Amino acid sequence: MTASSPIVLIGGSGLGPWAWERVTPILHDHGFHTMTPQLRTTGDDATPAAAVGLDDWVEDVHESLTDQADATLVAHSFAGYVAAAVLERRSHSIRRLILIDAALPQPGRSWFDVMGADVAAFMTSLANDGAIPWFSREQLDQLYPGNGIGDADFAWMQQHLTAQPIGTYMQPAINEPLSAAGVPVAYVRCLRTSPPAVEVSAEHLGWSYRTLDAGHWPMITRPAETARVIVELATS
Repeated sequence: MTASSPIVLIGGSGLGPWAWERVTPILHDHGFHTMTPQLRTTGDDATPAAAVGLDDWVEDVHESLTDQADATLVAHSFAGYVAAAVLERRSHSIRRLILIDAALPQPGRSWFDVMGADVAAFMTSLANDGAIPWFSREQLDQLYPGNGIGDADFAWMQQHLTAQPIGTYMQPAINEPLSAAGVPVAYVRCLRTSPPAVEVSAEHLGWSYRTLDAGHWPMITRPAETARVIVELATS
């Protein structure tokens, strides 16, 4: 990997480019060029959530890579679906995929398909104007008791968080297994996410595998450690 090869960072549900603000300066200090693609409805993008599906987010990342090659794609949480779809369509631009506590898509199945009808019905019931709101403080601590997000962190996040377009949960990400792209994959598990984001024995799949002593949002709660594992995997 050369200094001009980008590290492309994509955050999970509710997050935007802002979520990596604590990580990118560290990567820059190590001599890396970073990109944080703007996905529709995230950050300060005003696209109505009801008009956005997974394919739109894949297109947003795809367009950001138009003039890029040899990129390392880093995906957090639900962005595993986005990154997997980008990899399937544009593997020639990607040298490595790093998944941080990420959801793993199954060929031909949407996130709703994988999670099941009961979860899909519950999540749909929460939707407002085509999007599912992010967690309240109480919901966050109940669902992710080891999240590590302090009150100051949460207040900062609330200034930027956006609701998740429900359409992103309804479309399959890939048609073939991730291995079909022929690109090395690394999985980083956050140990304080309980239960784990996914049940996967990455070692058995031939992937690189690392852990972080962090909750589900390590780019916010453990930026130095997150940057360090990205650098290690990107240069391996």
